[in-house]
Amino acid sequence: MISLSTQSVRMARLGLDGSTEPGKDLVAQDATVCIFVNDEPYRTLVASPDMVEELAWGHILTEGLISSADEVEAMVVSPARVDVTLNKSVDIQAINVGRSTLLTTACGSSRIWGEEFNLSKAESARKVDPVLIHTIIGALNERSTVFRETGGTHSALLYREGEGVVAFSEDVGRHNALDKVIGSAIIRKVDFSECILASSGRLAGEMVIKAAKAGIPTICSVSAPLLSGIRIAEAAGVTLIGFVRGRRMNQYTRL
Repeated sequence: MISLSTQSVRMARLGLDGSTEPGKDLVAQDATVCIFVNDEPYRTLVASPDMVEELAWGHILTEGLISSADEVEAMVVSPARVDVTLNKSVDIQAINVGRSTLLTTACGSSRIWGEEFNLSKAESARKVDPVLIHTIIGALNERSTVFRETGGTHSALLYREGEGVVAFSEDVGRHNALDKVIGSAIIRKVDFSECILASSGRLAGEMVIKAAKAGIPTICSVSAPLLSGIRIAEAAGVTLIGFVRGRRMNQYTRL
C-alpha cells in the first residue's frame, strides 16, 4: 500500500542465470525538514515526510533546546519546514557546536558520565516485567508496516502503563522515529515518567540521551546496545534492555 512515507519505483530483478525481469518495488521516502528557531536556521533533518510537527517537538526537547513545552510560544508547520518561536532567546550557534561535541563524545569516548549531558536520575524503581517488554516489542513489530513493505525504516513506540500504546512512528532514521513518538507524547501531555520506550534500532549513547532528557525510565529494543548507551543509561538511572527476540532479552542496567 502506497502512503506518504512510501513510493512505488521501477526496478529490474536480476538472476544469477543472467535473467532480467522488469517490475516495481515499494521504497521508503526520505525528505529534508528544516527547523527554524526564533527565525534562525537551527537544524536540517533527513526524515520520512510524515509526523513533521511531532518530529520538531521531540527533536527540540531531546536535543536540549527546551526543557518543557511551556517554553514554546508558537510552532508553524509546513511539509518541509517548521518555524518554532520560543519565549526565550537562544544562541543557535553555540547549541550546534555543543551538539557536535556531545555526539562525538557519546559515540566514541571511553568515559561517559551523566552530568556531562545535564541528565537527572530517572525514576526507574520498578522491576522489569519480561512479559510486558515482550508484549511491547510485539506491538512495535506489528505496527511496523512500512518496514515490512520496504525494509527501509526504523520504528519507535511509547507505552504507558495503565493506558497502553500512546505513540508510534516509523522513519528512515532511528533518531527521528524516537523524536516523533516523544513529540507526539508532548502534544498529548503524556507523563514520560510512566512510559517505556521501544525501538527497532541499536541503543547508542545519543539514543539513550534523547530518552533520558525526556524523562523516560525504561528503554527496550530488538537490537543491541552500544557501550556508550549502557554507560549513559547507568549514569541517568535508565533501565536498558536489548535483544528482545523470541522469548529472551538482555537487561544491561539497574540489575
